[in-house]
Amino acid sequence: MFKRIAIIGLGLMGGSLAAACRKKFPGARIIGISRSREALAFAKKKKWVHEATQDVLLGARGADLVVLCTPVNTYLPYLKVIDQVCAKGALAMDVGSVKAAVLKEVNSRPWKNLSFVGCHPMVGSHKRGIQAVDPELYNDGLVLLTRDRETCPRVYKLAQKFWHRFTSKIVELPPPMHDKLVGEVSHLPHAIAACLMHTVSTPALKIASTGFRDTTRIAAAASSVWQPIFSANRKVILSVLSCFENELRTFKRLLQNPNSKKLVRFLNVAQKKRQKL
Repeated sequence: MFKRIAIIGLGLMGGSLAAACRKKFPGARIIGISRSREALAFAKKKKWVHEATQDVLLGARGADLVVLCTPVNTYLPYLKVIDQVCAKGALAMDVGSVKAAVLKEVNSRPWKNLSFVGCHPMVGSHKRGIQAVDPELYNDGLVLLTRDRETCPRVYKLAQKFWHRFTSKIVELPPPMHDKLVGEVSHLPHAIAACLMHTVSTPALKIASTGFRDTTRIAAAASSVWQPIFSANRKVILSVLSCFENELRTFKRLLQNPNSKKLVRFLNVAQKKRQKL
């Protein structure tokens, strides 16, 4: 399907994808591109990539598939470089969690060689770096694909075929719907986890156990990844934060009310919804 696959960014997502592509696409040459010399050396040592380079122009040259595994605010600068040297008709994809703003930027200019498809594998971890790589990370995971009027049907089918090598759980969403749903189940929890870390006192943190650790795990993720996500999906996140604030006010009223039955019902509804998840 692909002869030359270039993966930009060799952190958890990019490194794991490179390692997986070595197995899933044995006929393809895998090129790892990263600013980190350590990541490049480690990926080469592990034989996750055939070639490793810091030079995007060199790494993307002749690639018929390029996957962006970097923060969402880096996509357009990288695509401008990639388009100069990639194969004619190349598929460019991402693994980021914001789509509407990204596609708006991508569609704002003509491309000579590449066509872009917005992808979002719903896998990952708060861990980062090449040392966190898991070659099985993408296996059987949910992958969200997006397209709009500008998306090339041919390369969209290529993107579908690519992800079908990893999973059968592929869902297509319009970009705005993607951002709304992901804003609720991914971006909002991260914002809440960060706020919890600011709320709890230092003495309390010293006795924190598994419940608090599980609830705030994602707050350990890198700000270099999450600040661009919050900025790009600002309107959605502000909207869902307002909904969350309404639920907090409801909880406070129930807690202030001597009638504990209403609080029990509130908690039971949450419990049942979580059990169905």
